[in-house]
Amino acid sequence: MRGANLTGQAPPALPGVPFPVDFDRLIWDADRLFNPLHGDKLLDFHVSGTKDGYVCLSIALPEGMTRGFVSMLESLCCFMRAVDIKSRSASAYAKVMDPAFLEERERLHEEFKREVCALFDGFTSQGVERKEAIKRTNAALKASGSPWATFDTVQWVLRSCGRFRRAKVQGCP
Repeated sequence: MRGANLTGQAPPALPGVPFPVDFDRLIWDADRLFNPLHGDKLLDFHVSGTKDGYVCLSIALPEGMTRGFVSMLESLCCFMRAVDIKSRSASAYAKVMDPAFLEERERLHEEFKREVCALFDGFTSQGVERKEAIKRTNAALKASGSPWATFDTVQWVLRSCGRFRRAKVQGCP
């Protein structure tokens, strides 16, 4: 009974589709190449159970299909890698948007800025010139174990707080 579903009736036509869609036939068609019940099956496969709910799938391919099959598996592997990267990216983005995480990050940033400015101001008040004061500030931060102790970072913080200008900028520690 081709064209009939399991109840024996013809499937209803979908609006805008010129022919009826028979999902039962599409899924369970005996003429499909991967059907183990088909006499002229192109692909031969065997499934055997292993432990912990896993199965071992063995596929016997015609020699001419090997390259295409491997290409399909490689494409699937690349696709799954892209999906994995996207999911990790989405997870990281969700973490960044956590208000508690943002507050903690801002608090640590402000503490670091205050520490850098305090050390720099202490060295410049002793009469040390600006470039040497930056070096000493960086060395003091490294000695205290700060993970952000680099010359460029210290210089950027001092510049953003206005320490290189003649008049002190309001709002910075």
